[in-house]
Amino acid sequence: MNAVSGMPAAQAGRALAERERESYQRFVTAARRYWAHDMFTALRRQVAEDVRMAGRAGDSDGGFEARVQAHPTHQVFAWFERHLQRMRYSGPHGLVAGVQARRDSLLQALEKPLPEGLLRLEPDLQAPTYYTDWDIHQHPGGLGSDVLAAFVYREAVGAGVVGKPALHERFASQVVGRRMPSRVLDLGCGFGRSSYAFAAAAPQASVQGIDLAAGCVMLAAHDAPEPLQPRLGFAQADALASRLPTGSFDLVTSTMLLHEMPEDAVHALIAETGRLLAPGGMVAHLDFLPPADPLLQVLHAGHARRNNEPYLLDHSRIDLAAAYQAAGFRTVEVMDFAEDDSALADPPHAWRLPWKIILAVKGDGL
Repeated sequence: MNAVSGMPAAQAGRALAERERESYQRFVTAARRYWAHDMFTALRRQVAEDVRMAGRAGDSDGGFEARVQAHPTHQVFAWFERHLQRMRYSGPHGLVAGVQARRDSLLQALEKPLPEGLLRLEPDLQAPTYYTDWDIHQHPGGLGSDVLAAFVYREAVGAGVVGKPALHERFASQVVGRRMPSRVLDLGCGFGRSSYAFAAAAPQASVQGIDLAAGCVMLAAHDAPEPLQPRLGFAQADALASRLPTGSFDLVTSTMLLHEMPEDAVHALIAETGRLLAPGGMVAHLDFLPPADPLLQVLHAGHARRNNEPYLLDHSRIDLAAAYQAAGFRTVEVMDFAEDDSALADPPHAWRLPWKIILAVKGDGL
């Protein structure tokens, strides 16, 4: 027995390790908050002043982006972004280690019986190389490396901007406010949060979520709120070749999927959404497009490099509205999205991802 806790020694050791991991992750979260708010605000103020001074001096030092890159505050800002993300995932107190320490119990949770039709797996599915070649978000091995990677992802976004409680609900509410669907397909559904949001916002709709990662759809199915389960289904599938019936949905949606695909895959996805939608159906993506502010453009490009987002800049160069129109869609709209009530403040109060909603309606002849 442990003389201090009264627990068996092994159990006490595990409890201590878990407390250490929790303290470490709280520190990382607090440091990221300081980085995103205080450090960003200082960077924006100092760069603005330096730009004014450079303009008076004739602006002969190689342009705005070069000045930002060379600015000491930017260099500290960039270092914090890169290394705090690494600290969150990796090392003895990282999220991966914390999930692996609970491996047996988490695997048991994924083996519990499910209602018929809630989950379909494809053990022979071959993920595309763009999905497997990179540790996106600095997540070691990525989401397809281990079924427990879905738990790591869930814990990671729960402590970040993507974990804001109302983000998915805000998106779903705005979309169904335009058109109440009856058959929804959620591409790249991850661990299910976006699918749950659409099922809740459209109470008469059936919602099918698909994802390349077996662990993600397994976790989504096991976490599905019981009242929504009769209208939910999750399947392991490739969004570019889903093998779902043609014209079987009136809404196809995704959340933060497009920017994690190379340009040719995005165009293939546009074609696949056209195939899956019934005539007059709507596609709705929540994703990132380049900000207009020059400083935010530099930070956005840097974020792609520092966060292991190799396709983000390719995605930023795609004219999605033109691509959907060229594919035969009509009434294409691109609009700002606010993840919380103060997100679109001018000037911005914190660094944020440049969220946009992309809506397109399938033409009757497509």
